[in-house]
Amino acid sequence: MKREIFTKLSAAGFLFVLISAVANNAFGNIMIRFAPGKSEASVNGRIGTARRTCYFVNGKAGQTLKASVSSTSGFVSIFESGELDYEYVLDVPGKTPICVDNLGRSTTFKLTVSIK
Repeated sequence: MKREIFTKLSAAGFLFVLISAVANNAFGNIMIRFAPGKSEASVNGRIGTARRTCYFVNGKAGQTLKASVSSTSGFVSIFESGELDYEYVLDVPGKTPICVDNLGRSTTFKLTVSIK
């Protein structure tokens, strides 16, 4: 009897970890891809109250990443900065995050990213 309960709990725990891993991979790494020959792209999204959505862009060390965000409610920003525009010179190659923070109620937004 105790063994059956333990087996069911172990299976439930495994299932929870598996679902969490899949959800994290599905929603945690939203890559921004540039059209061939382009260095700028825009994405539209929806973000809940007091939430954060992160996107990633591949870059090389020394490139300049620029991002700007706008929303229907006016309460979004890039990272916690409160800024609508962001510029950063990449110091390492690879995936670089750009996170949109929502400081107000649920809203839609447009994020434009360029890298040169």
